[in-house]
Amino acid sequence: MEFDDQKTATESDQSERRERSSSLASVSRGAGLFLVGKGADNVLRLGINIILTRGLGEALFGVYSYGYVILSIVRTVTNLGTDTSILKFLPQYSGQKPKQNQMLGLALFTSLAGGILISGFIFLGAPIITELTLKNPLLTNVLRILALVIPFTTLSNILQTVFKALELPEYQVLLMNIVTPSVQLLFIAIPILLGYKLLGVVAASVAAGVVVFIATVSLFASRMTLRPTLRGSRSDIVEFYNYSLPLTLTQAGAILANRIDLLMVGIFISQGSTVGIYKAALVVAGMLVLPLSAFNQIFPPVASRLYTNGKMAELQSLYQQITRWIFTVALFLALGAIVYSKEILFIFGEGYTDGSSILILFTLGQLANAAVGPSGFLLMMTDHQYISLVNRWGLGILNVICNYVFIQEFGVIGAALATASVLALINLVRVVEVWYTEHLFPYSRRFVKPIVAGLGTGLIMYGLRSVLSGYPLLVVGGGVGFCAFGALLLAAGIEEEDHEFFSMCVSYVKNL
Repeated sequence: MEFDDQKTATESDQSERRERSSSLASVSRGAGLFLVGKGADNVLRLGINIILTRGLGEALFGVYSYGYVILSIVRTVTNLGTDTSILKFLPQYSGQKPKQNQMLGLALFTSLAGGILISGFIFLGAPIITELTLKNPLLTNVLRILALVIPFTTLSNILQTVFKALELPEYQVLLMNIVTPSVQLLFIAIPILLGYKLLGVVAASVAAGVVVFIATVSLFASRMTLRPTLRGSRSDIVEFYNYSLPLTLTQAGAILANRIDLLMVGIFISQGSTVGIYKAALVVAGMLVLPLSAFNQIFPPVASRLYTNGKMAELQSLYQQITRWIFTVALFLALGAIVYSKEILFIFGEGYTDGSSILILFTLGQLANAAVGPSGFLLMMTDHQYISLVNRWGLGILNVICNYVFIQEFGVIGAALATASVLALINLVRVVEVWYTEHLFPYSRRFVKPIVAGLGTGLIMYGLRSVLSGYPLLVVGGGVGFCAFGALLLAAGIEEEDHEFFSMCVSYVKNL
């Protein structure tokens, strides 16, 4: 009898291990595909920004960036939370195609209505927005041109999210990280080479958005069997909007928490060149989100599936391991951005090196963001969307207050200090909430190894400043730092769970 009990326990452990490995493999596959795609995406978008900064100059680039900031802000709420709803409901109703079709139909209908409404608001309200912010007449024309593309980009986002929800990230990566920046690069480079300035470039960007929409619809129609419908019971509609509408308010709060700083820089400083420098620092710091964004490609639907099936032990293990991986990669990227901040910004032009302090502050904030892993998505996938709503709005309001006070006191550097501090705070709060509500915690003693490796690597990279400068320092320092970081991690020892996973990956590749 005792032998049978031991055998049953062993089989249970093996089953849990297989479940955990399967979930981790699914998430890691999505992350790997995203990293490849995002690597190409970063190169392409860096090319776009270099072309823009050098082709338009600091002042016009500031106006262009400010127009796109407003576009990105309104685009956050145009789909009324339906993109995240897709991530939850499509995996939840796996095998129930009529229900999936209805959820998709509701998402597309809601997004189209929201996109048209917001587009009209921006087109008509452009002069008022200009008067309240940059006070540059060019901004009015920029906003009116950009308003035309809002419905197209909103629908593209929903259709691309469907691929992510069904754990087919390769299609989303293709569209979002390869097709979109490639088309934008082509459409932006041509008018600049032909001598067109701001408005010609903006119009070309809108045309690129329409082309991406056509490509997205074509790929979706050819690869997916789902067909949206609005037919369904009233209870299904209530379920959908009971989840998505709070997320709309959550996403609106996210604007205050994450993007209000650049908007307030335009309002209180009103200088296109300052906005341009601030935006360049944001672009570089945004690359630290790469590892977090990579694992977030597939983590939400996998977390939803594990939570729905009551597999909390597997979810805890997945949460902990992924958070450590995200932090490890982000830590090395943060070291480069902090130690070589001026050299990185010089790529955009000599005037942009004034934003090095801004870049360092943003880097610290994004490192805090990466250090908590997918905690935000974990709250939403475990039916705590109202907690996410309170988080966003509470800290969003705090961000507005801090930005106002700090900008008045310290100028543009105050905006970066306020936003970085609030970003770190919101992530600390998320970790506490996930632990309190679901008893899931992302940290263990294994985090000591990447921290020690990071400290050693930072000293080595900083020491190279005494013998090199400029682009040689950036290239050599980055290469030496990468090798040092990897060597220190290996010297500290590879974790057993990591070794098992990498062995599984090698076996998988050999069997291909």
